[in-house]
Amino acid sequence: MTRLFLCLLALPSVASADCPTAADLDTGILFHLAGGDTELFRREDAQTVRSVYHYAEENAESHVLLGRGMYVLAYGETQDGEPVPDGLMHYDFGRAPEEMPLPEPEGGWTADVEVTATWGSEHEVQIYSFGPLSRVSFGDCSYDMIPVIQSYRPDPLDTVEFVNWLPELGLSYLSRIADREGEDRYDYTGIEAVH
Repeated sequence: MTRLFLCLLALPSVASADCPTAADLDTGILFHLAGGDTELFRREDAQTVRSVYHYAEENAESHVLLGRGMYVLAYGETQDGEPVPDGLMHYDFGRAPEEMPLPEPEGGWTADVEVTATWGSEHEVQIYSFGPLSRVSFGDCSYDMIPVIQSYRPDPLDTVEFVNWLPELGLSYLSRIADREGEDRYDYTGIEAVH
């Protein structure tokens, strides 16, 4: 009886040991989505994380550089391994990534951002609303999560992005995007460390 009890006590720590931690950003944390898409996060430097979202059915990828793992600093696309020229955008927050606030439960932040693309540049206001702390699971792995609602002004489509911030991993991912034309949802189902 005692031996069985000790074995059962050991099981949760064995299971959690297989779940990625923030240290795994150095080699990569890979998320799996329903439908076969994947998203790979890797630490670029002390203040930035790079995300590569692979669309399984289109042989296409989106590349995002995230300040502090949260704020989009650059966005690009590739199709069949080749860069899409019109898909490149840069976002200048007028401050270094380390000066951007990490999400806190029930908080928020507003930033004036210069957006530069092939068509030129313009300013937009980005509004971040941080929700209450909760939990989210990917298979057997569970993490603290702060939901973030992002909106933009001006925006004729009234786009709203729903992002999940994972403070234990230091990264965020897009779970849903909605505008006047409809919405897209992203169902993250699994997670693993890349070694």
